Amino acid sequence: MARTSGRPARDAAGAARHEGDGGGAGREVAEAVAALRGDGETPEAWVTGLVFNEKAGDEVLRRVFTVDPFPDARYWLAYHPLPPAAAHASVRHPDPRVRRFLAENPRLPADVLAVLAQDTDARVRRVAVMTACEYGIELPVELVVRLATGDDARLRYGATGLAGLPDEVLLSLAEDPDPRVRAVAIGPWSWPRLRPEVREAAAADEDPLVREAVAEATRVEAPLPVTVAEFLAESDPDRRGRAARTAPVDADLAAFLVGHEDRAVRHAAAHNPHVPTALALVLGSDTDPAVRLAVSLRADLTEEQRAAIAPTVPAGRQPVPAWVAERFGDPEAMRELAASGHVVLRRAVTCAPWLPPGVVTRLAADDDFFVRLMLCENDHAPHDLLVEMFISWDGLSSGSLVHRRNFARPGLARFADHADPRLRYAALFDPQAGPELVERLSYDPEALVRRRASGDGRLPLRRLAELLDEPDTARTAARNPSLPVPLMHRMLDLAGAGH
Repeated sequence: MARTSGRPARDAAGAARHEGDGGGAGREVAEAVAALRGDGETPEAWVTGLVFNEKAGDEVLRRVFTVDPFPDARYWLAYHPLPPAAAHASVRHPDPRVRRFLAENPRLPADVLAVLAQDTDARVRRVAVMTACEYGIELPVELVVRLATGDDARLRYGATGLAGLPDEVLLSLAEDPDPRVRAVAIGPWSWPRLRPEVREAAAADEDPLVREAVAEATRVEAPLPVTVAEFLAESDPDRRGRAARTAPVDADLAAFLVGHEDRAVRHAAAHNPHVPTALALVLGSDTDPAVRLAVSLRADLTEEQRAAIAPTVPAGRQPVPAWVAERFGDPEAMRELAASGHVVLRRAVTCAPWLPPGVVTRLAADDDFFVRLMLCENDHAPHDLLVEMFISWDGLSSGSLVHRRNFARPGLARFADHADPRLRYAALFDPQAGPELVERLSYDPEALVRRRASGDGRLPLRRLAELLDEPDTARTAARNPSLPVPLMHRMLDLAGAGH
């Protein structure tokens, strides 16, 4: 990254003009501006930190996106949610590669993605359209029509999947000069709506893609097998599997499936609600543990019937049974399932958007570790449980626990001197902790704690300025919401940003 060295710092009077600063605060800001070094790679870290600084205004963000080359854009610009002001500023970056990474971001505001869909660079436009299609992001209808009828065949192809594309435009694309566009415009919905002559031309099209699209659009799905004879006659293994799992099978086929030598067939039958309960219970003693688990999770079993099965339950998360999810809004059903002897059902209850208080209390005391851990992903998880799991869980979700609604609470500061660095980190989430504690923890030997302290708005400016020049805290310090605007501009001067 280009770096401007020797550029004079803003003067103290300019620094004092920072909104809300009095004379003393103004001098402190000016001293921080003058002391900033910007050695090594810290200016690159400042750039990516300032993008996410909630107090960075339009002018700061405009300058951020003049930095070229832009640091590490490939690794974060396409994935992280950007503050709205940063997202709007980012589309003006001069490097089309940076704008292309940005166009991959599904969390962009729709109006920002719409700008990228009209970018001067063709690859940026195409990536923006693909992102809008894949994530169902609605672009302005007039833009969608323009993309679907423009000169770029790749954009016309992509536009067929955009939300809001008018029916008549999609139907017109079945006559597009590009066979890929014609093929994607032909489907079960559009086929009967096309003019007869268009259907006739498509059926005789020389391109195999178009003919395949016609064949798929006109294919009639036969009913799934429901008798033994139909099942044995079915040659498509996918259809046999769906029949075993979901079809309204007759009594003979149900018995055939339950006694089948293929464990995959028995596993599918264990899920099939049309297999009578008494017959399905035969699978409760199956030699395959996955089959026994599937049977034990049927909706039609009593607690006693479940208890008589000995399933092997894997550690961690299992899919929530559909019948449990359907009862998420029923408080009585949640109480009943939270008291179930089946641990998978208790884990499933933790995924309900709302839980009665008594259910939360019960699940928080559950003897299964993963019931308690999964409850932590629920907004109703109690504070003490969140702290317990934060200390004991090393999985990918551990870092998110501190951001749950009930984690930050007065009293966490008591852990500031704890031997466990995670608890010292947790101390910084005490809303009543003062600047002195935050500053003390900014010297912590554990990098995790120092970085958290460097981004804490309660950190004194003098210490914040020091942390900006330390490689392992530069980025998080640049995100600190208490960072004065004059200091932000000096950081951008050192990073080589334009004016």
